[in-house]
Amino acid sequence: MPRLLVNLSNIRRNATAVCGFCGTHGISVAGVVKGACGALPVARAVLEGGCAQLASSRLSQLEGIRAAMPEATTLLIRMPLSKEADRVVRACDLSLNTEERALRALNDAAVAAGVTHGVILMYELGDLREGVASREALVALAKVAEALPGIRLAGVGGTLNDIYGVSPSRENMTELVSAFRAVEEAVGRKLDILSGGSTTALPMLLQGQLPPEINHLRIGEAILTGRDLPDLWGTQVPGCSCDTLLLEANLIERNAKPTRPWGLRSQNGFGEQPPLPPDRGVRERAILNLGRCDVGEVSQLICPEGISVIGASSDHLVVDVQDQPGLQVGDKVCFRLFYQGMLFAFQSEDVEKVYTE
Repeated sequence: MPRLLVNLSNIRRNATAVCGFCGTHGISVAGVVKGACGALPVARAVLEGGCAQLASSRLSQLEGIRAAMPEATTLLIRMPLSKEADRVVRACDLSLNTEERALRALNDAAVAAGVTHGVILMYELGDLREGVASREALVALAKVAEALPGIRLAGVGGTLNDIYGVSPSRENMTELVSAFRAVEEAVGRKLDILSGGSTTALPMLLQGQLPPEINHLRIGEAILTGRDLPDLWGTQVPGCSCDTLLLEANLIERNAKPTRPWGLRSQNGFGEQPPLPPDRGVRERAILNLGRCDVGEVSQLICPEGISVIGASSDHLVVDVQDQPGLQVGDKVCFRLFYQGMLFAFQSEDVEKVYTE
């Protein structure tokens, strides 16, 4: 089996670095562990690193965390279905919400369970994922939440960079603050949380441009991989490490083959017809026991020097090894991962997870 080597010490240090840096700006951090499939060793390292909450979009992951770590405050970051309300109030201290029907279901479940459930109302900032579409509708929903006895209106939040890549900016962050203030005025009290987004809000914070009213961020990638910020955003939280994950695959074939396919072409197994590669003659290529089922888009794998990705099927990764003459069948090849590769690798039952300190 391929193996995912998970360095818990570096994940813990990343959480400490992110929480420490954010803390100097009055910001608490929800450590998002969905990228690690809610793995308990990872969740514990994130919690030990100082995160105020453990967060996931998957209710089943938070149920596992609640059972193993009852001391952790948990946050559900995908809006719950009404029929999940009983499970949500048992497993989660807080959830993100945009729908009155869900709020009423959560209230009924919380009252029946003898608990109070916290909610963060999400406001649309332009990326068109979740969020109440107007300030007036947000205020109206806040009044509903405030009147429900089993619900604690904890705050307001926004999401960016998930669907269309709309990034945090002075304009949309200022709008989020204004909507938050409107909700506070409507309910007649101060709210605890103004959640300004995810890892992609950190560049604004590093540049001193994030509004000071924002006091909460939901951070996953910067803690779990530490790769996307420096490689894709050109910035990094001081003290964070990129050496948290290493994916090992095994070489199962090595042959000298032409670089261009031949024969009548149609779609591949994923309904695609990739463009023909340039003709580079005959080159050494290898197949590894890893595929798109395990890592998603293989072009995002960070290859070792002298190896490059050619393509992949669901279970076979084809790489160019012309500049690695010593590699033989049975040898291991190691890759670093961006967020997507991490997400798929943790989800794959065919990738062994090995936790180290």
